[in-house]
Amino acid sequence: MRYAVIDVGSNSVRLMVSEELERLYKKINTTKLGMGLALTGRLDVNRMIETANTVEQYVQEAKAEKCAKIFVFATEAVRSATNKNEFVAMLAKRGISIDIVTSEDEAKLGFTGAYTNGVCCVLDIGGASAELAVGDESGLSYAKSLPIGLMRIYDKCQEDIKAIDEYVADTIAGYGQLPRFDNLLAIGGTATSFVAIKEEMTTYAPDVVDGYVLTKNDIDGMTARIHAMDMQDRLSLAGLDPKRANVIVGGGRLLSAIMSMLGRDSIIVRESDNQEGYLRRSLFAEQEDEEKE
Repeated sequence: MRYAVIDVGSNSVRLMVSEELERLYKKINTTKLGMGLALTGRLDVNRMIETANTVEQYVQEAKAEKCAKIFVFATEAVRSATNKNEFVAMLAKRGISIDIVTSEDEAKLGFTGAYTNGVCCVLDIGGASAELAVGDESGLSYAKSLPIGLMRIYDKCQEDIKAIDEYVADTIAGYGQLPRFDNLLAIGGTATSFVAIKEEMTTYAPDVVDGYVLTKNDIDGMTARIHAMDMQDRLSLAGLDPKRANVIVGGGRLLSAIMSMLGRDSIIVRESDNQEGYLRRSLFAEQEDEEKE
């Protein structure tokens, strides 16, 4: 049986089509729904329209793929916006319902999708929030989401490195002390973008990305290199999505700062993320409901 999961993120809308729990493919469109949110607290009307159109297109594609169920969920940008009901209504007019996940659930979903073995810490940097979750096969011992991400950093700091580092340091102090863990895993477009840039990918290769080890030196070096480039050069940089060209610097500084805070000099990048986590949770919840009946 086929399923589709559509993640309405703060920076991008992503579609995953799977056969049972096995991913067939993913697609992404960067609509920057969360642009300006940190300054106004609201979602921009044009961004909402573009995002809703993308969601509708992905729903139609999922139907063409004969997906038995189509799950649509949203994260921090929609969750925190004062006008989120306008966006929900915009989708409802298209016959689409959306699940707005809580901040704690967002951290749990990322962990569920990315977990490998042992005690893992999963880091998910998004457009408007960043999550850390620690746990093992028996469950989570820690999960926290903070309202910081690529779009918020860009809104507040543009590419002023000093301002970015101060903003990041003040915010991530909110994670507090984490439990002990063995492996640090990273999911989300910031980490995967740095792999694509390092490998100079002209076509994104998920099999190469999954399990790739990035060092803090890798991230710091690429971030500094991109920061020194003008926009025209960035747009031709192999591996960098042009729609991320103006936000990747903030993402790199945030990723590096969290690694320093955790005392780690490398991360393992995972291709499986909150979409896989959402599907697993949804299907297992349905199975439990059927068993109760």
